[in-house]
Amino acid sequence: MLSLILTAVIPLLGVILYWNFRSRYRFADKWPTLRPVYPLVGNAPIVLGKNEIERFETIRDVCISADRILKVWAGPRLLLVTSHPDLIQQILTSPVCLEKPYLYRFAGFEEGLFTAKYHVWKPARKRLNPAFNLRIIHGFVPIMVKCARKMIARLNECPDGATVDIIKYTALCTLEMACGTTLGSDVLDRDGKEEFKRGLDEAFNGAARRMMTVYLYPDIIYKMTRYYKELTEARKIVCDFFTKLIVERKEVLQQQQLTKGENNNDEDITEEDNHKPKILVDLLLSNSSDGKPFSQAQITDNAYAVITGAVDTTGLLTAHACLFLSFYPDIQDRLFAEINQYFPAGSEDQEITHEHLKDLTYTEMFMNEVQRHWTAVPAIARENTAEIEIDGVKVPPGNVFGLSLHALHQRKDVWGPDADKFDPENFSEERVKNRHPFAFLPFSGGTRICLGWRYASFSMKTIMVHLVRNFRFSSKIKPEDIRFKHDLTMKLPFEHLVQITKRNPERV
Repeated sequence: MLSLILTAVIPLLGVILYWNFRSRYRFADKWPTLRPVYPLVGNAPIVLGKNEIERFETIRDVCISADRILKVWAGPRLLLVTSHPDLIQQILTSPVCLEKPYLYRFAGFEEGLFTAKYHVWKPARKRLNPAFNLRIIHGFVPIMVKCARKMIARLNECPDGATVDIIKYTALCTLEMACGTTLGSDVLDRDGKEEFKRGLDEAFNGAARRMMTVYLYPDIIYKMTRYYKELTEARKIVCDFFTKLIVERKEVLQQQQLTKGENNNDEDITEEDNHKPKILVDLLLSNSSDGKPFSQAQITDNAYAVITGAVDTTGLLTAHACLFLSFYPDIQDRLFAEINQYFPAGSEDQEITHEHLKDLTYTEMFMNEVQRHWTAVPAIARENTAEIEIDGVKVPPGNVFGLSLHALHQRKDVWGPDADKFDPENFSEERVKNRHPFAFLPFSGGTRICLGWRYASFSMKTIMVHLVRNFRFSSKIKPEDIRFKHDLTMKLPFEHLVQITKRNPERV
């Protein structure tokens, strides 16, 4: 009797589930679907059995094939993929597409700007905007220069002509910059720094692993894996380090307030203090205009977002840049000529200011072209919180758009027939003014554009000034050798090995 009931009920449940599924996604029937599609697992089998390089290339090809909208199934969840600048602009500027979808919660630190849900992000972003205005960033340049000089000192310890994995130096430099401007300049000079750096790496890589692995999406499965334990431990290391620093910083700020109270007639001190750029933790520890403080979780999560964001963009991109310099010696010569014009040989002690950095137009063009080819974050996602019409289709709320920035930056209908060629002139004033405003989005775009994009620009220029005026780069790696692995950021599956020739060895 039971078997008869089950025989009747199970097919009925299947029909009901299928009907609900079709009703939910019938709106998208107009758009093409990535094939093949399998029940329950969707398009996931296209990457099964493939290594991390093959997975990247498969997904890259899928994104390139998505001219307008392509339906991709991550298991039973629909993903609407596009690389078209018109659609990307529409989605990123829409007030109903400001939500980060479910994928971002896997990154943890959910009170931070990178992963926060919209209702958390909006008030936090408003309060944190002052920490990244141009005046504040200009004030950070001396910290950036100090960190870049430490990097050069480490590289100068290598023999002339040595082969180095340059990302180990650029990543440490950007970590020092980010910690110095976020938590205080002495952060990496204290006990526990090595464990902290390891925790940062493991927390980011662990989150990336889960976001990129469909079968790890369900919590019940993920919590049974060793990855869950490793990620939990890494996040605890980071949070404990932050918590200790924050407690210490609170005590310093309280003491400063007491001192100010005792010297409240000293207008010169007050004026000077008002013009000093605040490190991020100071802003996080201050009250908003309504007197409401940030919570401990918001302080920790935003510090984490800023630091990991800097290391995995600026550190990665400047390492990529050294490879491009190796590939194209003529471009390297032109870059050196511009830098040498402002910072000639023998001027190592010359002060570097934000005005100098803004004058380096070819350096900026070069770094933009690096980012176009090897976009630090190749894809982002948004979820609509209300109905939005895309290409004549009314998309109900709760759907996820996958925006491929890497594919956008390779489109020949946007960048011309030579889009595959590395050419900094793509960012000349003449070419830029005739290009789609959303053709180049290395830090996303629209309302939820990366808060630190100006900071990243100044830090990358600072690093490149020091690298190029001190070393000439070459490499046995060739452009045709370049491949990437499947990750949140565009990382090589091998080391960034470059040979460094000292331009002024007699001064070392």
